Amino acid sequence: MNPLISIQKNYLTFSKVEKRIADYILQNSFKLNNMKITELAAKTSASNATITRFVKKIGCDSYSDMKVNIGKHSIHTALKEKNNVLDEVFNFYQTVIKNTQQMIDENLIKQFIALLKKQKNIIVIGASSSGTSAQTLGLRLIRMGINANSFDDQFWMQMRASIATKDDLFLAISNSGITDCIVKTLTFAKKGHAKIVSITSYLDNPVAQMSDLTFHVYNPRFADNEKFVNSQFSNMYLIDILTSYLQEEPSFKNTMQTTREAIDDK
Repeated sequence: MNPLISIQKNYLTFSKVEKRIADYILQNSFKLNNMKITELAAKTSASNATITRFVKKIGCDSYSDMKVNIGKHSIHTALKEKNNVLDEVFNFYQTVIKNTQQMIDENLIKQFIALLKKQKNIIVIGASSSGTSAQTLGLRLIRMGINANSFDDQFWMQMRASIATKDDLFLAISNSGITDCIVKTLTFAKKGHAKIVSITSYLDNPVAQMSDLTFHVYNPRFADNEKFVNSQFSNMYLIDILTSYLQEEPSFKNTMQTTREAIDDK
């Protein structure tokens, strides 16, 4: 298991001090190889004992074991030139894509496609910036001939969920997995025995806990770039993957082509 992925997935379960340790490791993993535990403790205002407990909490035997495993899974990007925005943005995107790629399970994609084909109605939901991703995914499903609707307004999504049935599939996009309107919507959907699939960054959150299937994506907040933050980039990367897999089905691919021709999308 990649310790960096384990840290992100379990981030919401950490204490305040553990989150400081997690933030530093996720944003500075390339520095850890030559860093002693006492140095990390100093940089995160934590004790050696706290770091040792943290390391075991993420599934590593020791601090040294964590460093070795991080080294095995580290993503090497080109060194950024000072004030070179082109390289800076490229490295940000490369980090997000490669980390998200490590988190995607192809078997889960196959389960998702089987579930989507089984359900009569697909409802895609997301709030704020995730609402844009939800609208994009909903539109792509429609263009493949799938009976889909997307909602980014909390009242509309909750109204639709209040009449959910076992024939519905709710696909929720929420990086944090704790957005109030998304949690409320899925609670309604669950009461109606709808199926739920989620896209989120963390393991232990209300959205993931209510889901039949959960896709985990890399959270761009850990890419350590305060100037350039695209919170939806990892979600869009996964959406591209899901829609590409769906178009492996001839019927979906042909319908997508038909809709492209209808709007002269060349």
